[in-house]
Amino acid sequence: MSKQEINTNIIKKDWIKMNADNIHGVIVPVVTPINDKEEIDQKALHGIIERLIKAEVNGIFMGGSAGEGPLLPIHEWTQLMQKTFEFTQNRVILMGGVMDTSSAKIKEKIRILKDIGYSYVVVTPSFYISIHSESEQFRLFAECYEECDGMEMIAYNIPSCTGSKLSINVLCDLAHRGWIHCCKESSGVADYYTELIQKGKDAGLSVLMGDEISMLSALFVGANGIVPGCANVEPTTFVSVYRSVLQKKFDDLRKYYDRVIALRNNLPLAGTCWIAGIKYALSVLGFGNGKVLSPLEPLNEEQKARVERFLSSS
Repeated sequence: MSKQEINTNIIKKDWIKMNADNIHGVIVPVVTPINDKEEIDQKALHGIIERLIKAEVNGIFMGGSAGEGPLLPIHEWTQLMQKTFEFTQNRVILMGGVMDTSSAKIKEKIRILKDIGYSYVVVTPSFYISIHSESEQFRLFAECYEECDGMEMIAYNIPSCTGSKLSINVLCDLAHRGWIHCCKESSGVADYYTELIQKGKDAGLSVLMGDEISMLSALFVGANGIVPGCANVEPTTFVSVYRSVLQKKFDDLRKYYDRVIALRNNLPLAGTCWIAGIKYALSVLGFGNGKVLSPLEPLNEEQKARVERFLSSS
């Protein structure tokens, strides 16, 4: 997208630089523990966060797809974001997801995160009525950038959830303007993320890989970090993967990545809903009850037994 094709009147303020270079390593998309009334289980949430920080992850991403953020009522979503902010206490990078169906709803969530004190906000394309054109995508991010008012905006490509793929042209244009410095990519399409990483470098854009199967190849072509859902259950494995890549310890890397594949095959693939296996595994470890938000399907008894056998044999 050329600058001539973009309405620059949407943005009327200068870019306020933040320390986006800190966004690297293992960023965990944290699940949201809930009770039987589908309210936030604060005790379990606190325990999960403390366990992740103890494992030396680099950051926490709250309210994304793993966190079932778009499924929560706004009052529960707000409490989740508030409690996560209190529990992390600036010890790690903290990102808040503001996924929703329109610019107005996304901007409302951005304002809530700003009031709480968040520095990083994660924006996907709006969904239900998917946005595919470059002009629509640019309009959304331009309006969100203006609302951020000093917060660092992170773009998030996850077409399996939003129904639309973010244009690399748009992402690089946003980066050239200084409106974004980081993008989370979860399509797992090799041609797409390779081009995004390569073109993003020239635009000053770093990329985090959210697809666990693709994370090694993405790191090898220049991704800055990984955002793996299974790290909720076994964060040290993913920290070891990232460090092994940095240190070029390929024998160790092979061992850790084999474990990543085992985790993926036995947790996200345990049932119909990929979140259910991860949440149930955490419940076996003593964090929450494993419940997923309606209408997502929980594990049945046979699937639960499979997860239990996997964890006990680890």
